[in-house]
Amino acid sequence: MRDGFVGIQVNPVGLYDEGIEHALDLMQDTAGVNTLIAYTHTYYGAHNRPRDALAQDHGVPVRDERGRKLPGLWIRHHEERFRGTVLRHRPDPEGTEYAGHDILEDLAEPARKRGMKVFARFLEPHQARTMRYVENWSQVLSIDVYGRLHPNTCFNNPEYQRFWMSSVEDMFKTYPIDGLQYGSERCGPLSRMLFWDDVPTCFCDHCMARARAAGINGERAREGFQKLYEYNLGLKNGTENPVDGAFPTFLRILLRYPEILAWEQMAHDSKEDLAKRLYGAVKIIRPDARFGIHVDHQQSTWDLFQRAEIDYGALARYCDFVKPIAYHDIAAPRIKNWYLARAQKTLLRDTSMGLLAEAFYDLMGYDKTREPELNEMDTCGFSEDYVYRLTRRIVDGVGGQVPVYPGIGFDVPYGDDHFGGDPEIVYRAVIQAFEAGASGIMLSREYAEMRVANMRAVGRALRDLG
Repeated sequence: MRDGFVGIQVNPVGLYDEGIEHALDLMQDTAGVNTLIAYTHTYYGAHNRPRDALAQDHGVPVRDERGRKLPGLWIRHHEERFRGTVLRHRPDPEGTEYAGHDILEDLAEPARKRGMKVFARFLEPHQARTMRYVENWSQVLSIDVYGRLHPNTCFNNPEYQRFWMSSVEDMFKTYPIDGLQYGSERCGPLSRMLFWDDVPTCFCDHCMARARAAGINGERAREGFQKLYEYNLGLKNGTENPVDGAFPTFLRILLRYPEILAWEQMAHDSKEDLAKRLYGAVKIIRPDARFGIHVDHQQSTWDLFQRAEIDYGALARYCDFVKPIAYHDIAAPRIKNWYLARAQKTLLRDTSMGLLAEAFYDLMGYDKTREPELNEMDTCGFSEDYVYRLTRRIVDGVGGQVPVYPGIGFDVPYGDDHFGGDPEIVYRAVIQAFEAGASGIMLSREYAEMRVANMRAVGRALRDLG
């Protein structure tokens, strides 16, 4: 059932560059936006974008983000609320643009005048670059299969858990915001290894203790992941030539080390446990505030492991809405180059790319007669039917427990290049999202990238829906 939610994800730098009043008027007048989802921490997410990746039709000059000294923290935190952890958000260094600005404070009155709600947003920043923004970050990094420190953080580290609990508590005790959209764009160790060449983690003392409590042999899991990682690397480098085929040999390792899949599920559960804690913290402080969960593109659209791991009926018990990415335009090149091509170089190297694309559409439940063929995927986006099918699946998954607000994505860059959207497909994507049972929508990926014609297409669809 539609509830009138029309959100938009906004990075503070674009709002300050354009002027908050101007930007809010533009998004409201063109697309009917009534909810601002403002990044409060840009430790991870869209940043450092070239001028051509940004919309140049918003009525103000566009500034290239590369080379600019921009904040990672856009709100104020308070020392007294972080006494339970050694981690601290660093203040902006001298010379930072917009240093001292507070996005939640600066949005409050302009949003109120326009009848807009304000939500905070942050993505769990699991990468090493966060060291420049958070003191003592190295103390929460993970341990890989070789016993080395790894750039990813550990969800089971109590310091990491307390840090984000303290951050959320501080936000909701400081600002009268309407809610928080939280997300983690981190897949489990299997997908990170198979598709991103990442060494499997985490095997720290905290993870080993959790495994023991769950009856999982952590040493066997570590040994199995090490063998699988080295096998996958050998396939990619051409040093492995298994006589029984690449994929059957992969299955052989899984059969000999069932702890691998148990560890993969434990990693997913550990990630979700942080979301549960943050949801609880928000509700204890402000029961009326809404807590939404962002489901990133690989989780919502193409990763089979994560499709299997995410139970939307269970997820709905610790959120007030689900916002899955449904970026139709950029889906095609991402799927082809980030998923199919990488799989075809390793585990599925005995299969052609053409057959992989055909099988992918069937396995994931997409209509291959509506979506681009393999040779079109670098330049042609997915159709509105993809938005319908993805939204319908997740609406059915939550079973009416919470609303689903699909992220209608347009003008999302691919690399540094603008991947242009078609206003007519954007229009139909909005219509199809609601036909599939969406309660509202989220304009995505980020306001500063959105061309006016596509925002107007959203507004036209909403008016036609009535």
